[in-house]
Amino acid sequence: MKRPLSTAALACFLLFFAISLFAQLQEPVQPVNLIIDSDMASDVDDVGDHAVMWALSSRGEVNVLALISSSANDYTAPCMRAIANYYGHPNVPVGAHKGLTPVVENSNMSVYTQQITNQFGIPGDTRANYPDAVTVYRQALANAPDHSVYIVAEGFYQPLQALLQSQPDSISPLNGVQLVAQKVRRLVSSAGWFPSGNEHNFRVDADAASYVFANWPGEIVSVGVQVGGDVITGPSLSSDATKDPVKRAYDLFNSSDTTPAWGQVALLFAVRGGIGTNFSVPGYNGTTTVNNSASLSPGSNSWMQTPNSGHSYIAKLIAATDMAAIINPLLQGSSNIPILRSISPTSVPAGSSQTVTLTGNNFFSDSQVLFNGNNRPTTFLSGTQLSVQLTGADLANPGPQALTVSNSEDGGWVSGVANLTVLATAPILTSISPASAVAGSGPITLTATGSNFTTTSVVQVNGANRSTSFVSSTQLTATLTAGDLANAGSLSITVTTASSGTSTPLTFTVNHPVPSLAGISPSTAAAGGAAFTLTVSGSNFVNGSVVQVNGSSRSTAFVSGTQLSASIPASDLASAGTLSITVVNPAPGGGASAALPLVVNNPAPSLTSISPTSAVVGSGPITLTATGSNFTPSSVVQVNGASRSTSFVSGAQLTATLTAADLSNAGFLSITVASSGGTSAPLTFTVKNPAPSVSSVSPNPAISLLGGYTLTVNGSGFVRSSVVQVDGKSYPTTFVSPTQLKAQVSSSDLLSLGQHNVTVVKPAPVCGTSNAVTLTVASLLGNILEPAGKELGEALDLQLQSSFPELV
Repeated sequence: MKRPLSTAALACFLLFFAISLFAQLQEPVQPVNLIIDSDMASDVDDVGDHAVMWALSSRGEVNVLALISSSANDYTAPCMRAIANYYGHPNVPVGAHKGLTPVVENSNMSVYTQQITNQFGIPGDTRANYPDAVTVYRQALANAPDHSVYIVAEGFYQPLQALLQSQPDSISPLNGVQLVAQKVRRLVSSAGWFPSGNEHNFRVDADAASYVFANWPGEIVSVGVQVGGDVITGPSLSSDATKDPVKRAYDLFNSSDTTPAWGQVALLFAVRGGIGTNFSVPGYNGTTTVNNSASLSPGSNSWMQTPNSGHSYIAKLIAATDMAAIINPLLQGSSNIPILRSISPTSVPAGSSQTVTLTGNNFFSDSQVLFNGNNRPTTFLSGTQLSVQLTGADLANPGPQALTVSNSEDGGWVSGVANLTVLATAPILTSISPASAVAGSGPITLTATGSNFTTTSVVQVNGANRSTSFVSSTQLTATLTAGDLANAGSLSITVTTASSGTSTPLTFTVNHPVPSLAGISPSTAAAGGAAFTLTVSGSNFVNGSVVQVNGSSRSTAFVSGTQLSASIPASDLASAGTLSITVVNPAPGGGASAALPLVVNNPAPSLTSISPTSAVVGSGPITLTATGSNFTPSSVVQVNGASRSTSFVSGAQLTATLTAADLSNAGFLSITVASSGGTSAPLTFTVKNPAPSVSSVSPNPAISLLGGYTLTVNGSGFVRSSVVQVDGKSYPTTFVSPTQLKAQVSSSDLLSLGQHNVTVVKPAPVCGTSNAVTLTVASLLGNILEPAGKELGEALDLQLQSSFPELV
């Protein structure tokens, strides 16, 4: 409360006004870290001071660090708390002056503090329930950035004196002077009359005020009572005093709706500055002295240019009414500023969509709920209640999230913050898509579906983070790398959120590909052959691929993704047929390729002999025995390429029937053995004519030296090619009939007297020789001289043959 007793000379004022032209007070940077120290008790202007402060806070211009009560009134601190609660700041620290003074000039008396406490705060609450002002001062300063704090002193000075006199403690290792020097940017004093005079706040607490101005280790800017004394402000007349503690306090203060804005002008300067626009600096960087209680004029103050102690004082440059026009909307904001008191629910699971109900005062149809400073869909329920719809994305991150209410009235008001606690809940992973991929197919995008996902959630593969994109609280996408999918197997997929834990895993399967079989080499083999290595070509082969024969695995060697080799045992080649060759890749995934045939052929038969090798024409049918190798039950004996009825005896022997037709004509038959493995080389079976038979020859005997003659041979089995032989020598033969031949025998062949063998021969290839019949060659003379003796005739014949060959 300000009560000026005297004014300074106008000449002195003008003298110091000139100094303002050269003043260099630094303008504040918003938001200003502020501690307000007031004597809210004997006058109601301090309630207006707090109303303006909270309005500036609503606009984001002020960060209120603490409220300090410098009054000895028991209800000042609780009254400050009730007003702070009304404006939605229940957690701002409040420090109470615990001393019993000042009490002069009724400075500790109040007509409203107890009533406001009981009506809007905690009934019966007193300053005894609040920490000491020095403790709150030290805590607020210790926690603040260096050289950032503005203290606005609108009351008495014992708390500030105690702060300067405080010693290092658990709060800070600095003493009071050191702490102020390090943390406080400016002390704005709303007291005194400048450049000199005497005023209530200094007067009733002269010793403390004198000490503070003499020992303050930094800048002090004084806003004397003459600056705000003619600026008249007050709450809105239309405000409801049953709901608005500001209006109620003004009503209780002698039903006064207005008071001078002493502290409000000081507060406005502290927060907004305005040197050169709203304010001037008549006195810059001098020294303000406040007389202590031992002086003749306790509390009187004076400002001198020297020494330069960093003490300045200001004056207003604008009319009082203009200044009131700036302050009144702030003070009257008590009926327009949205007051946020509570929210329901106060905590929600991370990632959930929620409707939150906000309860308070001064809500309007155009009120807007802000979530962390951004508009969200708002429903107006009443002047005391709003609801807001928050999405899973809004609530994705665990921790406190700021809810405020904005009213557009008078350029925009914002309530205090109510924190909605987003509870960290472990993410739940319900599905992944795709759930599998073929080895070597990466990278791919994996979609993870579940709940409780946040913007900090990360998809993990076997516990290692992967690049993740947040889609919503129920969906994430992540990239599985080529390395993840390089080898077949199972991957453990989880979602982890640093603040809440890790989901249970789901399995992503990296499958082997299905193999593709393009060719085999060799593609044929001989039945009964030895084991061999089969080369298989194709694609999608893996280390672990197995070649199968008719569905049974064979020992397989992996060569490359396009080639395998497999051992084919002799047992697979035991019999002719077609083997199904496939390649099977192991699980996971994998499977069997399409089949290719491996043809096992019987080997080409080998014919080494036949028995018999010949037969006589017309002697069939007969059984032929074929001997050789590589015979099978399906082998067939062929005659001139035509199959004959065949019996399998063994792999080395067959029997077959040669038909009567086969033996009906003399000649050669080509005997072969045919099977699925081929046809043997042929052997020759001879069909012979029957041997001729000679029964007689004529003439017989034959007479030597009578010249050539025709020998008639009688018998059977003669053919046109039959030849008559005499002693193995062939003679021109004429076929007469199957029972008779005629041969021309020269006389020279009959010179030898005696017996000669006559035979009939059928020439090759179906030859045969008859029995021999004796042809007797007799001497012609011997016949004549037979009576003289046979021996003589024969001798004469020999002599004739020797001497007269032309006779023969």
